[in-house]
Amino acid sequence: MKRDFRTFAPLFFAIFNTTLGMGIVAPFLPLYAQHFGASKTAIGLVFGVFALSRSALLPVVGRLTDKWAKKPFIGWGLLLFALSSSAYILCGNVLQLIGARVLHGLAAAMVVPAALAYMAEMSPEGKEAGHMGLFNAFFFGGLAAGPLLGGGLKDLWGMKSSFVAMGALSLVAAIVTFSFLPRDRALGRGRKSVPWRTVFGSRPLLGILLVRFSFSIGIGITWTFLPLMASGGMGLSSSKIGLLISLNVITATLLQAPSGFLSDRLGRKGFVVVGGLGFALCIALLSAIRDFTELLAVNLLFGIFGGLTIPALMGILVEEGKHLGGMGTVMGVTVMVHSLGMFLGPIMGGMVAEGWGVVGAFTSGAAIGAAGTAGFWAFYRRRGT
Repeated sequence: MKRDFRTFAPLFFAIFNTTLGMGIVAPFLPLYAQHFGASKTAIGLVFGVFALSRSALLPVVGRLTDKWAKKPFIGWGLLLFALSSSAYILCGNVLQLIGARVLHGLAAAMVVPAALAYMAEMSPEGKEAGHMGLFNAFFFGGLAAGPLLGGGLKDLWGMKSSFVAMGALSLVAAIVTFSFLPRDRALGRGRKSVPWRTVFGSRPLLGILLVRFSFSIGIGITWTFLPLMASGGMGLSSSKIGLLISLNVITATLLQAPSGFLSDRLGRKGFVVVGGLGFALCIALLSAIRDFTELLAVNLLFGIFGGLTIPALMGILVEEGKHLGGMGTVMGVTVMVHSLGMFLGPIMGGMVAEGWGVVGAFTSGAAIGAAGTAGFWAFYRRRGT
């Protein structure tokens, strides 16, 4: 398979449109749930059940993409994304909203691990972090633009217009995938799957899973309760909330490729540790925020530390996937762990917030993030990059 732009472009287009649609909707779901009278714990469940439903399917999809082609999983998953947008529009209560989130999560389980594994298998040896950073630039670019577009749509035409936009973007991405993305492997020409004991016996992979899990808990807490704090405590509009979240993701997006190629040269472990500790510090700072300017500055720092961490972490992950011989399986397990953290984070944060307020939720997320980074350091010590 040629590693030229004609191969990469359809994948980049598809993943950008996918995350753009997700970014349009996700930051404002807590506000949409409030519209149905949801409690803080219920809001956490609405946000987190997406990750839980995704987790149930991820290992299966990852393993199947190692045996069969990845392209069909990407294309059909995008069509399921479009269908889930209709489910959001038809919601009339919290229970139905949870059902729509389950459908959305199943769609994500088909697209994300297959797209990651597709890109990872094309990454040259020794340049894994840089090439995955390039992929992540499009992935996070969509997430960055999404909140800005979603905030504007919500302010102008209401929340349901955001769901329409998400559905249309997913449908276009599906058409591009089926029409232009080269098939990575002939369907039905399977390979033997890497044993689970081999996957979970890898110390570097265990370190990655630990830090990924702790990060996801922190992200889940932040994305759930930052909009509530900004809207209720500071009276910010949806457009300003979208700007805050977009600044975070835009900064991380711009750093993905350069940070990835730099970590390939200087060593990936240090990038993960510095970025991880900085990420935990940013969550802790949210509990002391007093105004919009401070919130803007902390979100900028979030983006910087995320830009340092993610490409280096993905480079280590791709290296392990090639070593183990099961890229789809490794990506599926990693995204599953991420999803579990995104599920548990909002629910745990909601329970903490019920007793100690939003400040308590942010503090717990920071502590977990720091602990996960320390765990990565311990597990990865014996195999440096």
